[in-house]
Amino acid sequence: NGEVIEVTSKEVEVEFTEDGDIAGSVSDGINTVSSSYTVELEREISIGTVKGGSITLDKQTALLKEDVNITSTANSDFNYKGATIVCEDGSTHTITGKTFNMSICNSPVTVYPTWQYDFRVIMAINQTPANPTWSQTLVDVGGTGVYYNNSDTNGRKYYIRMSNENSFSRLQMGTTSTIDITEFASVNMIAWCSDSKTNLYLGLTKSRSEWLISPTGVNNGTNCGFSSISTNPDTITWYRCDISKYTGNWYIGVQRLYTNSTNPNYCNINTIQLNGMTYSYTNRGL
Repeated sequence: NGEVIEVTSKEVEVEFTEDGDIAGSVSDGINTVSSSYTVELEREISIGTVKGGSITLDKQTALLKEDVNITSTANSDFNYKGATIVCEDGSTHTITGKTFNMSICNSPVTVYPTWQYDFRVIMAINQTPANPTWSQTLVDVGGTGVYYNNSDTNGRKYYIRMSNENSFSRLQMGTTSTIDITEFASVNMIAWCSDSKTNLYLGLTKSRSEWLISPTGVNNGTNCGFSSISTNPDTITWYRCDISKYTGNWYIGVQRLYTNSTNPNYCNINTIQLNGMTYSYTNRGL
């Protein structure tokens, strides 16, 4: 810090609390010799705990320009997805790999790994039949729900077709058994409908006799409603239902509300998939 210290012995200790420079001069009263040096301190590195696995580092302290390597050990069904480097001042930096440079923070750092729970395919075209299987659960006027394992004109198979036999009617299908959704963030569905006058609802129920949207319009709070706009088999739509706040065992349900007063139409459900929770510095799951 620019302070001058007179040294009267052959050795002297100079304490550094941060990076800096030191200059020393030796004189016999007539002649003077000077040298200067750059001092760089090692920063401490610590590990934060996040649900999904554990990590180790190849060093516990590092110089400002050194790389630090991460070794990850994921719990069952979890995958390593990078880490968040938290600086001493609270600023954060996200990495996707397993190496970071200490220059990312000019301070001690804490490393929080990011873990993602694996996805689970419930049903999909050209895959084995749904697990668990699906069946019709509710219909208020008239409708059919058929699980197909034969091929259509495109050679695709294993999809669910929902069709209403009467106009202005509700039809709902659901899994035949419950699924523990605790570690899942969303349930996704790919579908298309042959008529645009259709609403599809995707969500969770505690009972197979419970409507996602009741005939009186009551929303039980666990569904995500979507208006169908796909009227071409080659045009499919992704539906995503956020289930991150729910835990425990639930049925997955799909409801079709048909509002066409002319000919009955149908919707094909091509894929239903559960996507795992992501745990990180901002959501440690602990």
